[in-house]
Amino acid sequence: MHTSFFPEFELEPEGPKENAKALGAFYTDFLVRWAVRKSTDTVMDPSFGGGAFLRSACKRLAQLGGQPASQVRGTEIDQAVHCRIADKLHDEFWVRKANLRLGDFFALEPRDADKVDAIVGNPPFIRYQRFSGDARRSALACSARQGVHLPELCSSWAPFVVHGVAMLKAGGRAAMVLPMELAHARYALPVLEYLHASFGKITFLTFRKKLFPDLSENTLLLLAEDKGAPGNSFLLKDLNHAGELAAIQTRQGHTYPGAAVIDALPITQGRERLVEYLIPKKARALYRKMKHLADVRRLGELADIGIGYVTGANDFFHLIGSDVLRWRIPKRFLRPAVRKGRALTGLRFTHEDWRRAMTNKEAGYLLHIKSDMDVPEEVRRYLEHGSRQGVAKTYKCRTRSPWYCVPHVYQPDGFLSYMSGATPRLVVNDAGVVASNALHLVRVHSPTSLPPAVLSLLWQTSLVKLSVEIEGHALGGGMLKLEPTEAENVLVPLPPLIKKCDSLLWLAEELDELAREGKQRTVQERVDEAVLQESLGLSSAECGLLQKAADILRSRRYWRSVSA
Repeated sequence: MHTSFFPEFELEPEGPKENAKALGAFYTDFLVRWAVRKSTDTVMDPSFGGGAFLRSACKRLAQLGGQPASQVRGTEIDQAVHCRIADKLHDEFWVRKANLRLGDFFALEPRDADKVDAIVGNPPFIRYQRFSGDARRSALACSARQGVHLPELCSSWAPFVVHGVAMLKAGGRAAMVLPMELAHARYALPVLEYLHASFGKITFLTFRKKLFPDLSENTLLLLAEDKGAPGNSFLLKDLNHAGELAAIQTRQGHTYPGAAVIDALPITQGRERLVEYLIPKKARALYRKMKHLADVRRLGELADIGIGYVTGANDFFHLIGSDVLRWRIPKRFLRPAVRKGRALTGLRFTHEDWRRAMTNKEAGYLLHIKSDMDVPEEVRRYLEHGSRQGVAKTYKCRTRSPWYCVPHVYQPDGFLSYMSGATPRLVVNDAGVVASNALHLVRVHSPTSLPPAVLSLLWQTSLVKLSVEIEGHALGGGMLKLEPTEAENVLVPLPPLIKKCDSLLWLAEELDELAREGKQRTVQERVDEAVLQESLGLSSAECGLLQKAADILRSRRYWRSVSA
């Protein structure tokens, strides 16, 4: 389905209390008012869903003296939705039903006769797992014809944007609600590059308070104008909430007071992130300076980051001590495992941590049967129990042979939390356990020259705390998600510390206890002093700049969640 992912709203006056409908009216009417500027403009919503954008466009054209009946167009793939909204628009504004196409937007060729002056709307956001088959092939083919080659793992909004831009006349405008993935996903870089090449001016409007409180996805507004003209920069304007849109001028040639002017090239090439422009200028300059220091590395230069094993049925393949005794599973078929990031509390994960975590099922034993093992009767009884429960028919199990052999089980040097609240944790695997895909696995390239305990210590610096906020991405609920490729891009200070490794190991031992007590700020200040100040030569004020910038981005994602 291409039905619009984001909710549609009716226009309501703003009351004393902001609500979802009022905010929805603000962004919908703002985008239409910005995009539709003349009585002769034609306007299209590629996936009109509930019709909010088209209704707003009809009202806008009527105000300008235009003819909504012939100038408003749209596409919708859901037959029931299309029929209902087409009837409403025809009854209210006499919009020709022939202009409201039922079908796949990607089947619409960008012929000159079909091109419009403005594209408005919110493309459907369907993740790659459900965006598959013929729909994906058609969408990716449309993008490829515009010279934009998107990977198979992209979400549906990306080809929608590309095909939407292809439907614009020279000088046309695109005003759209897009997921924040545009600003952080690697697969979005070709889309950013295409937008930059297609428009003379591009503005991103971001919001401290979420546009859609009930959705996990964060969003921004794209304002792209003057299709076909050259452009060299992006503008980024950060607003408190959608209500502030009313104060922004929408006339052609408008400016946005306080907007950051961004060189587009480093953004489209992935060398910088849009989120960097949400921190103070001095902190941004210091962070970029540190990127180029010889004593600062990317985590991927020091270690490989990968996902843990995937069982396909965690509750079956993970056992606690009482389960092992009940089923009499032999020790050789069991691997001590950690299941959840909550089990990571210090700089090290020890045998005692593992035993403690097993009491609340954050750790336990993984049933690990290799294909060449002889399976004894006790284990067979447990496997038959799993089959009766339907475990063998789950997706991951039925696609492997034998179904009960969990692949890719490794003992790493350390673990990195995948979804984090305050900040991602990198801890040493002192317990020698394995981990599920709820955690990332850390394998240090040369443990002899860089002990994992030292890497865990370096991870505590304010430089890293800022870098994870920039390289990772915030989810709507306030959590920070760090994919393996994002983690490998995190900046880590690595001055000539090899001679000081003994003293750093002692420091790691001491600070492990403080971290377990929840004294993270003390830990960070101590490591900043030992690494950033004494070894890299930063001042305490510069460390404070990095810390303040990290706090701004962290508070922003928390505030977006709480204020919603």
